[in-house]
Amino acid sequence: MEAPQISIVMPVYNASLYLTDSICSILTQTYSDFELIIVDDGSIDNSLAIIKGYKDHRIRIFENNHDYIQSLNLGMSKSIGKYIARMDADDIMEPYRLQAQYEFMENNPVIDICGGWVQTFGEDNRIIKTALNHNDILCQAIAGSPLCHPTVMMKQELVRSFPLKNNIYQVYNEEYIYAEDYDCWTQLIRKGYRFANIPKILLRYRLSPHQVTSKKTKEMTERTNKIQNEYLKYVMESIINKKPSFYAILNEAMELVNSHDLSLFELRQIVYLIYVKVLRI
Repeated sequence: MEAPQISIVMPVYNASLYLTDSICSILTQTYSDFELIIVDDGSIDNSLAIIKGYKDHRIRIFENNHDYIQSLNLGMSKSIGKYIARMDADDIMEPYRLQAQYEFMENNPVIDICGGWVQTFGEDNRIIKTALNHNDILCQAIAGSPLCHPTVMMKQELVRSFPLKNNIYQVYNEEYIYAEDYDCWTQLIRKGYRFANIPKILLRYRLSPHQVTSKKTKEMTERTNKIQNEYLKYVMESIINKKPSFYAILNEAMELVNSHDLSLFELRQIVYLIYVKVLRI
């Protein structure tokens, strides 16, 4: 079998309500040289039966015990395409999504990973826009995830940069479940990979009370805060390495945080403004 240009990785857990719409949006893409890797994450509804009902040769099905992070890592590890695209089982790709990202990656070989904008639907209807160029993305990551996870496309080599465990690349870390994507992006930033977002709506992102992020808000917030603090430390060290003259300002800011005269939110704002300036040098 000749390797496709794109591997789409989609874990599925009890998604029967929306799964057909999601798969249909993939199979009808304007760009067709892809494989669709579906990992059933131990579903107890009829999700697996729905998946097996499709006879498209581009679909590869894997089954795993209920362990979302390892199901996601399994799908990433089984991919054979030049690029890997993420997708969730309750979202809908715009028909041109793969074509737009494939052409962007081919025309911009310096970029290792790209995402795009999303249109939410369901409980809310709005457009989520993310920073476009690499430096702005590095800065946006101080506040939170700079990429919309189900819009991401990355080079295959990025997956291979993570450690192996039981023959599965640990792209996503179980320690940061519910914010595993944000952690992954900050790890890739540390590795020196280059990011971009396409200024185009690539995906319709479903908002519903059934989503894990809706049910696990507390856990997601705790893990997000941990990632923010770890990345903030990395950014501060990067600033000082590039411009040692900022050491005194950052050291004073940390002393104010330790004495509770400055909040972590205010510290992030200060570091953000300095980082924007340093990256432009």
